[in-house]
This record gives sequence, C-alpha cells and structure tokens, in this order.
Amino acid sequence: MAERIDVAALLANARTGARDSHFAHMNPAFAKLVELIGFDRSYVRGEGQYLWDAQGHRVLDCLAGYGALALGRAHPVVTDALLQCLTLAPPAWVRWELNPLAAEAARRLKLQCVGVADRVFFTNSGTEAIEAAMKFARQHTGRPGLLAWSDSFHGLTYGALSINGNEDLQRGFGPLLPGAAIVEFGDLAALERDLSGRDVAALVVEPVQGKTLRTLAPGALQEAHALCKRYGTLLIADEIQTGCGRTGAFLAVHHDGVEPDMVVLAKALSGGFVPVGAVLVRSDVWESTFSSMDRSVVHSSTFHEGPLAMVALLATLEVIEQDHLAARAADLGESLLGQLRAECADIACVREIRGKGLMVGVDLDTSRIPSFAKIPLLGRITEPMIGQAAIMQLLDVHSILAQTTGARRPLLKFVPPLIVNAEDVQAIVAATGASCRSLASGRFYGAMGSVAGNMLRTGLGLSRA
Repeated sequence: MAERIDVAALLANARTGARDSHFAHMNPAFAKLVELIGFDRSYVRGEGQYLWDAQGHRVLDCLAGYGALALGRAHPVVTDALLQCLTLAPPAWVRWELNPLAAEAARRLKLQCVGVADRVFFTNSGTEAIEAAMKFARQHTGRPGLLAWSDSFHGLTYGALSINGNEDLQRGFGPLLPGAAIVEFGDLAALERDLSGRDVAALVVEPVQGKTLRTLAPGALQEAHALCKRYGTLLIADEIQTGCGRTGAFLAVHHDGVEPDMVVLAKALSGGFVPVGAVLVRSDVWESTFSSMDRSVVHSSTFHEGPLAMVALLATLEVIEQDHLAARAADLGESLLGQLRAECADIACVREIRGKGLMVGVDLDTSRIPSFAKIPLLGRITEPMIGQAAIMQLLDVHSILAQTTGARRPLLKFVPPLIVNAEDVQAIVAATGASCRSLASGRFYGAMGSVAGNMLRTGLGLSRA
C-alpha cells in the first residue's frame, strides 16, 4: 500500500525547483514573461485578502485569481465545508443517479438569480459554460450566427475564442467558428444591422468588460435586449467575472433590470476553491436541447457536478448571502471609485477611472507621459510595459498586487476579494495616486529600467516579447 504523502515537504521541495521545472517541463515563454514584469516572487501563504511572500512581506491581493477569489483565500466556512465533504466522501460521479448536491446547488443558485432563468447546467469552468450556452442558442434558434462586442473576453477554447473581441488572442488559430462576428462596443445601429438578417443565434455580452472595465451607456443594454427580441436573437449575459456580488448585485444585469435568456457564471461561484461554472437557461431554450429522454444527455461532461465543486458552491452562496457581500461590494466600490477620482483628478496621465462595485480600472493616457522616461527599444510593447511599470511600483513600493490590462491601451485593474475593508480601500487609493504621479512626472524610469534589466537578466529578445 502506498505510504502517506507529506504534502508540506512536497510543497517545500516543489518551491525550491519551481523555476527550473517551469522552464524544463511547462511554458518557458510564460516563465520569461513573469520574470520580465517583475512578478517572479514566491508566495508561501494566503489568508483572506492578503498574500505573504517568502521574505515575510504582506501583499494586498487585488488580482484575486482574476476575480475568482471573491471570499479571499482559506475562507473558514468554505474550508470547513470541503473538509466535511472529504470526510463524508459522498459517492462522486455515479452518473446514472439524480445527484442530490447538484440539485440543491441549482435550487440555491436560482434563488440568487431570481427572474433570470429556469434551468441550470453545471460546468467545470467559465469557458465551458460559454461553449454550452452557444450550443443551446444554436439549437434553439436554428441559426449559426454569434455576436459579441469589440474588446470582449469570453474564454480561449475554440468557440469562445471565435467571439473574443481581442484579435491578438485569435491570431494564428483560424479559421474560427463560422458565423461568429464582432460588433463595435455599444454601437446599437451596427448591432441592429447584424441582427436584421435574422441569422444570429445569440449576442454575448459582459455587463462590465473584463479587459477594459467599460459599461454600456445607461439604458443601452435594455435597448440591445429589445433589438435581440425583435429579431429573434437570444441574449447571453457573460457574468463569469461580474457575477456573485462583484459589482454590488448578485448579477450585474440586475442593475439594468434586464432578464437575459441565459446567464453564464464561474470564477467566484465556488469562492475560488474548486473549478466550477454554470449556465442558467430559460426553460424553452433548455427544452430545445434536452427535448426528450433520448436527448437528455446530448450535452454533458465527465467531471461536472462533482461533490467538492457543489459543496464549495453552496458554501460560497451561503457566505455571500449571510455576510451581505454584494452590498459590501457596492458600498466599498463606490468609496473606492470616489476616492480614486478625487486622488487622481490632477494627474495628467489618468484618462478615466471606471468600473462598478469592486471591479475598478484606471485608464492611462500614455501620450501624457514624458518621452524621456520611456524605453524606445521596447517597440510595440512600450505601452503595455508603461502600465506594467505602474503595477511593479504598486507591488514593490506599496505591497499591492494588481494587473495591467486593456485591449487597446494600458489599464490598471483592481478586482480585490469582496471581504476587503475601508483600510484596504484607502491603501489602494494612496498607492495608485503615488504610482500614477510617478508616471505623469517621468519619475517611473526606475521601474522601466527594471523592465530593461529584467530583459537582459532573462535573455528575453525583443522578437519574442
């Protein structure tokens, strides 16, 4: 019989050889990127909204696993529920049974999303949920067309990639899914032109774009939904990042009073503990796919509805509801946005601060940054590296982990756990103001110099940047 595994020793040994193992066995290009942008740190502990590195420095995590860690790390309620599940060991993936945990998870999820949909299909990830929704839409409408906004992000599997509004991510993987097309963000006239041919199965929208943090103008989502209804197209709300209280309501579409035909959830749905996604589907759309007993398994997955995933989901919903995390996100998000706008009002390189709830972006105007502080040799990656210079300062000087994103220009993005406090908000505001002032004055050359130094240290050629 196999001996007990000492996980602590295993983890310690793995950390020691992590760099070499990544270069030898995994993705050397990603490993070089991590070193280039100054993120090559070893984190040894995570609790709540904080991380601790190997040197004992505490870092406020405003990346939060791309928003998946809505409850922070090691939340005691979810941890306890998972330990109980492991101890009880309910039989997993029997398949030919009526899964009790999945049924309860579906019931509880519908209560949070009241008025949105009738049926729930669980997946293992957000991109799987998008793929399922696309299949449901095509089956129901009999149409091939799929639309999404420019700068959108819906996943990287083949179908999801086909409606990805970032051409850089699509490059080299064509031809993409026939019938998929991109509409300029918020252009309702262009949307109507594309819908008027009555060959579009679904429009897929993020209520707040994950890459740009943009939202449609007030009332525009309702107008887009009305256009979809007029031309027989389904509206799919991609709430993978905005859902589960992130924007100040359990679903971001609740702010607009819109009831989509389908809603896609993932990321925070299990508190970031276990991969899980879900598609909430209107009953008539559901019945078009699962139309009879012999079609009842026409879409499925080996590992969906696993007991750990369902228990994590149920525990996460309980914490969100009992701790009023959506209301907390609304209050703290309003405070964060207001304080950031006040703090950055006189900073030339800050074009706009936008977002909703605890999903906030600082849009940078790189033309307002002194040219002497830039590194011309970086070429086309100069602008992204300017954003990364600010992110490096946030981490190195202020102990805040965030990311730079934006499909067309650098944007500092903050998606902290929903359990952050007022002191954390003030820390984000002060650090962001200081970092952006460094950009505007050109004093961030030290950070850009670090980028150049990292390029030399890692041997990263510009041709591979």
